[in-house]
Amino acid sequence: MPRRTLLLVAGLVLLSGCSKPTSHAFTTQTSTTQSPAVTTAAPTMPSPRAAPITFTGDAFDLHAGTEVPPFRSYDAVWSGVLDTLNRYLEVAVLTPLRTGGPAGDLRPLFTKPAADRVMAGGPDRFAFIDENLPPVSDVRKEAAVAGLTGLAGADGVMSVVTAGLDLRLIGHINGAPVTVVRTGELVLMPEGRTWRIDAYDMKVVRRIAGEITTTTVRS
Repeated sequence: MPRRTLLLVAGLVLLSGCSKPTSHAFTTQTSTTQSPAVTTAAPTMPSPRAAPITFTGDAFDLHAGTEVPPFRSYDAVWSGVLDTLNRYLEVAVLTPLRTGGPAGDLRPLFTKPAADRVMAGGPDRFAFIDENLPPVSDVRKEAAVAGLTGLAGADGVMSVVTAGLDLRLIGHINGAPVTVVRTGELVLMPEGRTWRIDAYDMKVVRRIAGEITTTTVRS
């Protein structure tokens, strides 16, 4: 069964079994590093100012427990989920890469159990945040798309959204090429008008001057 379907089924079980969503307790993380190959860094040339890097919606799919009333619109849901994803992208990925400094505050973007795992010292932080690197120059995107699948109840209210991510960034550190690729799925749930990341199945591959590090996390 596809991972996205499993996550949506898990979301439906949560909705039917309790009044407030809770996170899975099980988390796995693995990291592997490959030795760098002998490469010669290509000279970099000045480039025009790159366009802002943001996630765009690749697909918007809805699964509902009943026929959705024709007057109901989910535009605000899709917009809210993309807003959370883009705030995460700016605070946790782009800012640390460009500055070489720490990430910003992620707590507003995650439910509390998930936030505890990605805050400083959390076991899943390395998969979500690109810290502890020298500043990366000329950060550009090769891809930044999110396929969104929502689950609505019999009342038509959207209660769970799964975001399938494909994020590929490139740049340079002291002339050496850098590639950061994130793929996987995030499960988001509403808290008031904000959509927060509650569960995830993520993989990040970092290639810096030929050295490759791969990290996977699941919750």
